[in-house]
Amino acid sequence: MKIGIVGPLRIDKFCEVLKIEKVDYEHFIYKLSEYLASTGHELVITPDVGSVQEMLVRTYKDFYGKRVFGIVPLDDDEFGVKNLDLSLPDEVVDCKTWRNQPEKLCEESDILLVLGLSPGAMVEICYSKWFKVKKVYIFEEFISGRLHLEIEKDVFVEYINLSDLKDKIK
Repeated sequence: MKIGIVGPLRIDKFCEVLKIEKVDYEHFIYKLSEYLASTGHELVITPDVGSVQEMLVRTYKDFYGKRVFGIVPLDDDEFGVKNLDLSLPDEVVDCKTWRNQPEKLCEESDILLVLGLSPGAMVEICYSKWFKVKKVYIFEEFISGRLHLEIEKDVFVEYINLSDLKDKIK
């Protein structure tokens, strides 16, 4: 199974807004990485430098996680790829432009794990409606509130914590 990882780009700002200690968030990412590596499933990310995806994948690889696919807009002349770490994924999947990134992430993922909300995460969650994503798991301890009902009616969302995940993904 391919697990798409969705979450904030700027971890410091994210923790500040939610009033959570960065060390607690980092501990959660560490434990999640350890568990995901033990399952043998592959990850799908966008390898933004300084993002939660980068943090998670580095630890996932430390635990000998299976494989990481990086969704990268190699042909994007408007924004480019200078803020991406192209050495992070095992395989780069070219989505051509940033405008195609949410679509390609959802095309490549069987499920999404949401490690916090951000504008980009919201787009990726919403795009899951039209692609093969079977379920969007949102870690409720890292959101300020649930999604609007208007969104939930069209997206297969479930709010979980880390211990719940072990019943969902084996």
